[in-house]
Amino acid sequence: MYLVLKWLAAVNKFNLYSNFRTLFRQGSFFISTFLVWSIITASESVSNIKIIGNNHTKSSIILREVYHPIPEKFDTLLSQQDRNRIYNLNIFSKVEIYSKDSTYTIIVNESPPYYPIPLMDYNEAKGWSYGLGIKTDNFRGQNESIIGGAMLGEDPVYFLYYSNPWVWGDHIGITIDLLNVHSEHHVYDSLIYKKELYVGSGFQYHNYHNISGSIGLAQRSIESVSKIIPSYQFNHFISQFSYAYDSRDIKVDPTMGNLSGIDFSSNWGSRTAPNYSLIELFSQFYFSPIKSKISPTFSYTIKSLFQFTDSYLPYYQHKYLGGEDYVRGYSPTPDDNVKFEKYIEVDQLIYQSIQTQFTIFPRIDKSGIEMGLDGLFFLDIGVGSDLKSQFKLENTIYGFGFGFRLFMSGFGYIGFDFGFNPSGGFHTHLSDSN
Repeated sequence: MYLVLKWLAAVNKFNLYSNFRTLFRQGSFFISTFLVWSIITASESVSNIKIIGNNHTKSSIILREVYHPIPEKFDTLLSQQDRNRIYNLNIFSKVEIYSKDSTYTIIVNESPPYYPIPLMDYNEAKGWSYGLGIKTDNFRGQNESIIGGAMLGEDPVYFLYYSNPWVWGDHIGITIDLLNVHSEHHVYDSLIYKKELYVGSGFQYHNYHNISGSIGLAQRSIESVSKIIPSYQFNHFISQFSYAYDSRDIKVDPTMGNLSGIDFSSNWGSRTAPNYSLIELFSQFYFSPIKSKISPTFSYTIKSLFQFTDSYLPYYQHKYLGGEDYVRGYSPTPDDNVKFEKYIEVDQLIYQSIQTQFTIFPRIDKSGIEMGLDGLFFLDIGVGSDLKSQFKLENTIYGFGFGFRLFMSGFGYIGFDFGFNPSGGFHTHLSDSN
């Protein structure tokens, strides 16, 4: 007992519990300080930039997409954003950014500067058109796009397109578009000969805000095949305005972000040609909740399209709720949709889509061309009306199905969709990102 009391007295004398608390607090402070200092010193500072692999592309084209401050501590998040911006130029099949020896190192793998494009267009109502084009998205190594070509078949087309997304200032660009199309309308018994010329410009504001506009001339000659529709020619002066908020990470295949905006166009007719305008509102939301081998991405899309006229709306301005652009469980030809045919041809519409997309074959780089295959499931819903009627809930149609997306850098993607509707109808759709 004497020894026990003596031990307790010693403990009280030295206040062992209090000393342990003090040591713990001091130790925690020194450990925390050490860890923070280790993290700070481990973050390598970058003081210069090095670009590797741009044999054709001007370095200035890449550097103007770099927002990471130099000199500064290397920031992984900022470097990923720089990587996405450079990749979105659509002239590289691969982009990597890392810090090495105090250098902000950017490695790119250039896509071919020029390549032939086998042109194919499938109109569900009429059939195939074939042709050949030449494309470059990196003319003179300055990210200028030139596309020219011709298609023969059901819808003959001759076209030339030029775009420079950054001529001067901050993303101030210019576009020139020449188009000559000879097509047969898929519903009305007529031929349409269309010649169009557009000149446009635009700029970017605070990274995500994109504003653009264009003016143009269009000549449309209408000829009836069976003489049911009278032949005539319309000449229009066209003005277009667009605003888009775009925070998508990868433009051609987003995994997160939002694309929302408004498109407005007016067609001012000469002589007997009618005046008419179109407004389209759209929003697309993307998110990828989990990271895995299949990398599922969910998206929600809503579009509203309205048209206005001071006299009448030409039949070639009618919209079709079925097909690749809207509700994929239906055909764009009203007669092909049995009891739903009266809901297909409309003047204005509201459309929504829910879609999930996942990786089947991850993208691989083959000699500057990146390729990969995704699968998807979708649910589309749409309702339309003519100019004289209001939207009615009972006119709503919906379709569902699955599809595939074949990605190729420089080309975007080619889509194959298989849609179904409640009456058991089945339709296939071929689409692309252009």
